[in-house]
Amino acid sequence: MSALRAGTSVNARSWAGRTVLVTGGLGFLGSHFTTELLASGAHVLCLHRGDRFGRLAELPRTSALRTARVDLHDERALAAAVDAHTPAVDAVVHCAALDGNAEFKLKNSARILDTNLRFTSNVLNCARERRVRDVVLVSSAEVYRTDDSAPVAEEHDYRSRMRYAPDGYYLSKVFGEVLAELYRDQFGMNLFLARPTNVYGPRDGFHAPSGRVVPSMMACLARGQDIEVWGDGRQTRSFVHAADVAKATLQMVAANRHRTFNIGTGESVSIADLAHAVAEALDVPGRVRFLFDRPTGPSARQLDVSRMAGVVDFTPRSLAVGLRETADWFRARGFAPGLAG
Repeated sequence: MSALRAGTSVNARSWAGRTVLVTGGLGFLGSHFTTELLASGAHVLCLHRGDRFGRLAELPRTSALRTARVDLHDERALAAAVDAHTPAVDAVVHCAALDGNAEFKLKNSARILDTNLRFTSNVLNCARERRVRDVVLVSSAEVYRTDDSAPVAEEHDYRSRMRYAPDGYYLSKVFGEVLAELYRDQFGMNLFLARPTNVYGPRDGFHAPSGRVVPSMMACLARGQDIEVWGDGRQTRSFVHAADVAKATLQMVAANRHRTFNIGTGESVSIADLAHAVAEALDVPGRVRFLFDRPTGPSARQLDVSRMAGVVDFTPRSLAVGLRETADWFRARGFAPGLAG
């Protein structure tokens, strides 16, 4: 993957002056898209359900940013919010989704599937009716259902390996992509499907019961508890920093060469080793307790990121660097007062 080149970035050249609607703009990943777009000179309309984690205070203070609270379940409310805040939208980045850790997904499959499909359908209709030029759906590597240890390319998805699983999050991402592709075919919409691997980084919801694996591990360590790992911890995953997901996705859209693309680093780690890496980033001892009776998912999931590598002009940060940045943010905001240094 090419190193960052000198001069103006692809994002700054391509997004300056454009008006971009970001759904879930005060969410974990959405806030990073908002930040990157503002840094690239775009005007951003940030739609959100609320700001219980205080992310708005971490965004740049600029007249280029407007925010609106709206429930994406309500298609009319969504349309009214968009029309009230901007005369036209050049692009949509749809990040809003109900997500969580493995236990949350297991217990809330129906709710997740219903919520995420409603969100996606309403956002697509809003964009279609306003003839939005570019629409990005932030999907997930969860669409790949395989135990193959080889990196998974974009074409090895549900179109070649459609599988049913009682997992509402997985199903919502698959059917959301199917719906997007049908809208692309029927209505001629310029739709992009970004599939990041496991996302981590600053601004995650460390106190949420539906927290992802990295913040959940950090929260356990902050409380002086053992990190709980489902299974034997040998299952491997790849992780990518949220800021790198935003930057890479926007560059892929600007390049307009691929409609579907994986976002990742090519680096993988076992969950057991991840637990120790998180403890090292926080500079504390880390104890791991294995829960062998809990489901673990696929034994391995690694993405083929060659499409991304051929387009972006930067190298995503390593897991070690990204975890250290996340740990610094975690401590600085008082999430781990006992660990602050």
